[in-house]
Amino acid sequence: MRQFISEVEPDGDGCILVQGKKAHHLAEVLRVKAGDMVYARLPETGVLQPMTVAKVDGSKKTVLLQVAGDFADEKNDEPKNTVQLPEIWLFQFVAKPPKMDLIIRQATECGVLNIVPVEGKFCQGGAVESAKKKSSGRDDRWTRIISEAREQSGSALPTKVMPCVDLESAMDIMSEERMPGIVLYEQTGGTKTLGKALADMNEINRVALFVGAEGGISPEEIESMQKKGIVPVHFTTNILRCETAALYGIAVLQNALVEKELWQFKE
Repeated sequence: MRQFISEVEPDGDGCILVQGKKAHHLAEVLRVKAGDMVYARLPETGVLQPMTVAKVDGSKKTVLLQVAGDFADEKNDEPKNTVQLPEIWLFQFVAKPPKMDLIIRQATECGVLNIVPVEGKFCQGGAVESAKKKSSGRDDRWTRIISEAREQSGSALPTKVMPCVDLESAMDIMSEERMPGIVLYEQTGGTKTLGKALADMNEINRVALFVGAEGGISPEEIESMQKKGIVPVHFTTNILRCETAALYGIAVLQNALVEKELWQFKE
């Protein structure tokens, strides 16, 4: 279901005045007209509020939305067939800017909760500087990418990109959040299958997934991660680009967690 990610709650009259780039997106990309119905994801409650497009003002570049009927609440917010997704944190070693944009968009569409850019040994300096700028709030590009991806996919999760950190700090975040960790690794030595890795974990409702950038992850970094309990997992596939590996890893991990009651690991 398509949705509009609102930055503000409705005012006392039940209206939201949309301006700037978001108004442009509604009017020019989604091509809404007065009288159309829009589902707005509200920022404070996170509920999906049915709203009517009251007015589209091309000269002022604004769109006025008005609450349709009663205010939605948490009970009637989502469709009845909504699946409760597991909590996945993507710890992505910083790739080149265009690839990071793609990874963030796809991770958002898949329902990843948090994305943590990680500075690694094989990451390019310019890409790291770009990631630090975009994840610090000095550049809103990733915020816009997430908002548009949520609107397109209908994701109810408030996906966000956390500040870019080094590997040691990334592992500290994982430990503080008390999440088990998995790292995708192109080598086979010392790795496990995903099924075996998950079967060995006590808590698999939320997982930290580490994915390398171009050039992968160094053996020293893998060793450091293993010491912190992060499990190297190898997929028997063709060689994957980093942006493909991230999407593939999220999809396989999410499917395994959603269907964990249906599968049983066997020796």
